[in-house]
Amino acid sequence: MKKLVSQILKQEHQYISEQLQERAEMLLPDWPAVEIENLVQHLITVLNIFIVKSNPEKAVEYCDKIMHKYFPALETSPSIILNAILQSRYILLSALTKNASASMNSLVTFAKINDLFRPFTIKAQKQYGMHEEDVRELLPQNFEGANELTLSSFDFAGLGVFMLDKQFNFIYWSDRMERLYNVPAQNVLGKYFGAKLQLLQVEKEIYDALRFAIENGVYSELISTRHTIGEDRERFVNFKISPLRNEKGSVIGASALVKDMTERREKDLTLQKYEQYFENILNDAADAIIILDENDRIAMWNKAAERIYGWRENEVLGKPVSIIVPDDKISQREIEKISRIVRKRGYIRNFRSRRLTRFGKRVIIKISRSAIRNDEGEYIGSSIIARDITREEQLRAQLSQSEKLSAVGTLAAGIAHEVGSPLTSISSLTQMLQLDVKDQNVKEKLSLIQEFIDRIARTVRTLVDFSKPITQKVENIYLNHVIDHVIRIIKYDKRLKHQKIETELEPHIPLVKASFDQVLQVFINLCLNAADAMECRDKGYLKIKTWYNETGVFASVTDNGCGISKENIPHIFEPFYTTKQHGKGTGLGLWVSYNIIKSFGGEITLETKETAATQFTISLPAVRQKKE
Repeated sequence: MKKLVSQILKQEHQYISEQLQERAEMLLPDWPAVEIENLVQHLITVLNIFIVKSNPEKAVEYCDKIMHKYFPALETSPSIILNAILQSRYILLSALTKNASASMNSLVTFAKINDLFRPFTIKAQKQYGMHEEDVRELLPQNFEGANELTLSSFDFAGLGVFMLDKQFNFIYWSDRMERLYNVPAQNVLGKYFGAKLQLLQVEKEIYDALRFAIENGVYSELISTRHTIGEDRERFVNFKISPLRNEKGSVIGASALVKDMTERREKDLTLQKYEQYFENILNDAADAIIILDENDRIAMWNKAAERIYGWRENEVLGKPVSIIVPDDKISQREIEKISRIVRKRGYIRNFRSRRLTRFGKRVIIKISRSAIRNDEGEYIGSSIIARDITREEQLRAQLSQSEKLSAVGTLAAGIAHEVGSPLTSISSLTQMLQLDVKDQNVKEKLSLIQEFIDRIARTVRTLVDFSKPITQKVENIYLNHVIDHVIRIIKYDKRLKHQKIETELEPHIPLVKASFDQVLQVFINLCLNAADAMECRDKGYLKIKTWYNETGVFASVTDNGCGISKENIPHIFEPFYTTKQHGKGTGLGLWVSYNIIKSFGGEITLETKETAATQFTISLPAVRQKKE
């Protein structure tokens, strides 16, 4: 090392002089430039005496001459001169770095330079009465303790490393630091941290962390510090700063691990932006989007799913998807079948099914479900996109019903023409017979025939009303009178001939505003439906009851027939929906009855249990009597 340093002193004389002058200006900021230049030349002479000529005693004597010339009355002159000479270590380190191979370990080199300065420093210490501890502080050993293998590992891991001694001079600058700051080690090593060094802008936060490490032995971690590199390169850098210690545990400097997080931060911000986009799309979507894990448990649930199914995300996360499937065997087998198809084929498209909301309502949905697989092709879950098409299906059903009704209307017009003419003739003959016949019993039977003829005529008119409603006479009617007429008509029906028929009619019930014929038709429909339901009974029982309260007038038709099954109840008032055997019903009677009662501002409801009694209740608003 002595030979190499001697060569550097000769070859890099100009460089060493310039660098030493800069450091002297820092030590003696009030001195004139000429005086500092002269002092520098004397200091270089001292270096040549104890390094090149290996004569530390003569070097110390020459220091005495310098002190008497420049600091004749200053007690601290020995420490000033010694400190100025020791500053040359960093300049020599820098010069050696410029002339050495890229594999040179600057820590080992700096330790050897300190060894080279030690004899001179010990001699000066004895000459000027300095403590031995002060010498160890000025010339710390064992920088090479940070071995080359460890430093290379940091570089391989993408971590930059730099080290400072206790005087804040760079003693190590890794390859990764060169690439990060675009500054070679030869321009850094031996330089004072931040002094006229434009390779980085020294933020106070970084400087304080280094100072605390050197002065107090404090570890620091600065995460994503906004850090300016060079003139215009702003980066986000992680710093892990720790004290550098010798084998005795004493702090001899500071080391910093540097990780450039700019690209990572930009990727995180981009990812965060796309996550926000995805979340906005997810939550603004009109369709329910559901993610299931490999066990078909809900892992994600968007806002549309909340609107369609009624459950909030936190209420369903981790629960099986069967929570939204109706609890019947057909639906449960269906969802199992869908899962098998998705696992095997990878997808299912536009599948129509029924699902269950939180409140027990069934909705019709169209779903598409796709498998989610990892890089190895393993099934790790599935995604579901579901659209609520309940309203669409209702509109489609209504359109289908309208088409059916149109066909019925066309048929009804023909029937009305073909049946109407014979009925008119029969009615005329019946009226003539009533005039000619003297027997009162026969006259009553002819009157009954006339009632049946009128009933047939009304039925034909009702059939026409499906497509072209006709005007009915609306007036104030007494509901009990309607029921009296109903009883007189239905008692001749063979289905009710042997069944028990009872009435419980509240006298003096208020009048209701409706069409007598249409309300009569409603009660006949209900009673004949009851007759069909009681065919399974040996002793059928039909009861019609009326009552009233402050809200309106009520009537009920109750039978002890076979009842109506639970799944049929929601559809009982739909057109063309019938529970009767094929050929026995058209599915129009209850739908017509429902619409008649609704047209007069009333309601018709059903109470039933399977294999038990069934009761239809009609309510109509009462006519308010004018106060006299």
